[in-house]
Amino acid sequence: MATLFLMLFMSIFSTFIHAIPTSTNHGITRRSVTVGLSRNPAYAPNGPLQYSRALKKWGVAVPEDVGDVTNSFQGGETGDVNAASIMGDREYLSRVGFGTPFQYLNVDLDTGSADVWVYSSETKIKTPREDIFVVEKSSTAELINGTTWMITYGDGSFAWGHAFHDSIDIAGIPLHNAVVQSAVEVSQSLAADKDIDGIFGLAYNLHSQVIPKQPTVLEALKSHLAEPLFTADLRYHSDEGAYTFGYIDSDRHIGEIKYTPLLPNSTFWEFNFTGLHVVGHNYWYISQWRVIADTGTTLMLLSPDIVDMYYSAVPTARQDRALGGLWHYPCNTTLPDFEIGLENGWVATVPGKYINYTTLEDTPGHCMGGLQPFYSEDFGILGDIFLKAVYTVFDMAGGRIGFAHKDLEL
Repeated sequence: MATLFLMLFMSIFSTFIHAIPTSTNHGITRRSVTVGLSRNPAYAPNGPLQYSRALKKWGVAVPEDVGDVTNSFQGGETGDVNAASIMGDREYLSRVGFGTPFQYLNVDLDTGSADVWVYSSETKIKTPREDIFVVEKSSTAELINGTTWMITYGDGSFAWGHAFHDSIDIAGIPLHNAVVQSAVEVSQSLAADKDIDGIFGLAYNLHSQVIPKQPTVLEALKSHLAEPLFTADLRYHSDEGAYTFGYIDSDRHIGEIKYTPLLPNSTFWEFNFTGLHVVGHNYWYISQWRVIADTGTTLMLLSPDIVDMYYSAVPTARQDRALGGLWHYPCNTTLPDFEIGLENGWVATVPGKYINYTTLEDTPGHCMGGLQPFYSEDFGILGDIFLKAVYTVFDMAGGRIGFAHKDLEL
């Protein structure tokens, strides 16, 4: 990819609003939105493809052999929106409205990007999509003259288009005069995912791809929520997950929420963790690693030595150079749980069954792990494999991220 920032949109596979505030003030309300999305129980995600796309999203070279196998409401607002698992947890989609009247689309709420990007009536693609944002049907859509946006990826895929001021309904909270990025052209490789209608970026302090620069969704939401935070409760192979905005849902977590500060000058939800442990082994692996919590990336991507350490506890696992170094194992293998410790003493446990990600088409009887190597010396990615094992609080005002345990059997 051209730059790290330009790669953030890759969450569409693994896995964007700007607002101008006005003076209207409304009291606290509590809204809930659910998404009715069907799942195909026989579907098996393409694991190598997810790995390739996750690496590309974050600007890391893909091994050659892997291939490509603001608001009119001021303060006091709260709301929640469903996060439905799609195709074996390949991505989590939420129902968000665009325009006047609202046209509801299935979008990926992505903490690893900062743009609102949607397929629209302007989009020129060969295969028609079931749901798009029809600009002409919105009475409040207003083209922002002189603006443009473009996203380009290292594999040659791309998207570009126009930016409009329009209304958005996120978690039942209406945002007026927001910036909606309407796609004009999208490469076929991006358009291949028919489940997703757009990306809704929620990165901590990252500017969008719109030129000239526009305010982002978090800049708009921060001063309008009852509390300047949002939470993510993604669920394993389930449509019962949810995001909440402006409040913490105590029914969705167990025990105290433990916070850790974001790294200085971070534009992402980036922080340090300090310990790793494979359950069943006597030792902890102690050091300090930088990671980004990214709801828009399917996999958990960590440094090769960490990944080697984990799979060394799985006698049947092997790293396949013919698949660009992907780790896999016989599908009847029971993977051990994986523990990740923070400086504040809190420990997250990722169940082994979460790490058992998907079958491999070209290697019958073998499955690919959701933990894979990330060839970057600077940071790792805690994607959905990790995030669906914990309750996560993204604290905008505090510059911190919080984690808590939850009932994984719900």
